[in-house]
Amino acid sequence: MADDTRILCPTEGIQIIDDITDQFGIETMEGKIGLLIQGVGCRSQFFDLPPGLYTHEHPHPTESIIYTVRGRYVLVTGGQRHVMNPGSLFWFGPEIAAGYEVPFDEPAFILIFKGDRGQEREAFVDHIQNTLRPMFERDAAAGEAFWLSELPPDHPARVFARDVNPDGGW
Repeated sequence: MADDTRILCPTEGIQIIDDITDQFGIETMEGKIGLLIQGVGCRSQFFDLPPGLYTHEHPHPTESIIYTVRGRYVLVTGGQRHVMNPGSLFWFGPEIAAGYEVPFDEPAFILIFKGDRGQEREAFVDHIQNTLRPMFERDAAAGEAFWLSELPPDHPARVFARDVNPDGGW
């Protein structure tokens, strides 16, 4: 996989990615994260969520539209859980808390669209590598769960996981 496989077209103002699932990304406690395309006033990025992942509900400052490319995962917001399947799409507004759980045997690949351009590519990579990843590692060392298996058996995420995937071992 190349470090940067976007294709810049000969026509100004156009970028193409032939395969969004085979792009440079950074491994974190929340899965592999990568920036895909930045437009003038928007951007797209991806998360490749590993099986067994658990992220608690947490807000983001900007709104997002999230499309499920492959795999399944559980969207959690307001304590409510919903299984997201390939082709599922959802929106959340600024400062709305959402979490993700992957109680399935396969990873889930999600495509995120944001209505702001955000940081330049180099700053985005630096932020993931040198701010988010170390923060997640500190949080994990301090006891924050990033895996369903780290939660108590009666935690709502594990109870739901057993309901939607009884053979998953959660």
